[in-house]
Amino acid sequence: MMKQVKKVIIPAAGWGTRFLPLTKVVHKELVPVLNKPIIHYLVEEAAASGIEEVILVISPRKMEIMKYFQENVALEHMLKEKGKLEMLYEVEQTRRIIKVTFAIQNEQLGLGHAIFMAADHTNDEPFAVILGDDLIKSKTPAIKQLIDAYEKTGSSILGVQDIPEDSIHKYGVVTPRNDLEKENELFAISGAVEKPAASEAPSNKAILGRYIFTPKLMKLLRDLKPGVGNEINVVDAFAELMETEEMHAFTFEGQRYDLGSIEGFVKATIDYSLENEEIKDSIQEFIKNK
Repeated sequence: MMKQVKKVIIPAAGWGTRFLPLTKVVHKELVPVLNKPIIHYLVEEAAASGIEEVILVISPRKMEIMKYFQENVALEHMLKEKGKLEMLYEVEQTRRIIKVTFAIQNEQLGLGHAIFMAADHTNDEPFAVILGDDLIKSKTPAIKQLIDAYEKTGSSILGVQDIPEDSIHKYGVVTPRNDLEKENELFAISGAVEKPAASEAPSNKAILGRYIFTPKLMKLLRDLKPGVGNEINVVDAFAELMETEEMHAFTFEGQRYDLGSIEGFVKATIDYSLENEEIKDSIQEFIKNK
């Protein structure tokens, strides 16, 4: 019987250099979109997808992320004493959304290395990966869409979307096994290329921060040698994985915001503001008058 995907790894150990100087003192994962930090939305996505445990991979300098998901006795006591029960509920929810555990990455040596730091938590089970630079707003949570695809194939699944030719060089791109015109949103792949030139890209299907992996990937990452940039790049493990297993890509539905860029962060803030019942009218009026 095929094992279900019940755990997700969220790498969160990076420096957040594109948000300097803010990230000197505020970790990028804790930067808010409205009144919730980025990491909160990712954990909510996991919980809404039937995931039972989130493993956050953090560096020793980022313990504030750990604190966000723990009890704050003094704050909760104050809110209760003052009768601010709605606020109390919101604060309590940060530690009740889902089981959150932590793995420490002492050195940032690439995405493959970050994923492997959580190996002790996955227990030879399939697992999901959500990347913090990609906030995805969709009817069905993005990682749930990939879990559903995994349950059809039993193979590793890479979440992809169509990317314009002038941006394809920024992403990992999959190589479809067959003609894409004959495929639906779930299709077999024969490889992946990291940040190709537009003229060399095997497709316009870019890998965008959502993955499902079989247990075999962890075994491969354990022995994987550093590649480009002297980092353990997860893409480098795909060719070896496909020697013994199929891999698929799934074109997931949803609006993606690149929270690794200031532009994407601002777009997310605007869109989420326009869906907030308390402030959407005033925000619309503000934008209209600009």
